[in-house]
Amino acid sequence: MSGKILAVEIATAGDASWFEKHPDRRLRIRNMVMGEFGDVSGEPPVGMAWRTIVLEAQPGARSRQAIALPIATDVESFDDDDLFDLFRRVAPPGARKMIAALRQVKLPGTPKT
Repeated sequence: MSGKILAVEIATAGDASWFEKHPDRRLRIRNMVMGEFGDVSGEPPVGMAWRTIVLEAQPGARSRQAIALPIATDVESFDDDDLFDLFRRVAPPGARKMIAALRQVKLPGTPKT
């Protein structure tokens, strides 16, 4: 198993557990799992730390976005509105369409929103 696949599996399992424990939340921010993103490598800019914003479109359907934030940033103070603003600023073009598509996917065992 490659390191990237393992990193994504670790990140996905952690995200699933977090959203299960926080059913009132649609977004979270966490430390990035090294190897989670193929296009993010190396150290973040000086004074910054790699983080991941996770948007849950519906239970089990999530989108992740890497972001470098100042080390001293209190990520625990961000609410869903703050995180969505950050997500939109760093997400690639077409992210809104992808999120809308995720919301339409009918997953087994989940009600369609």
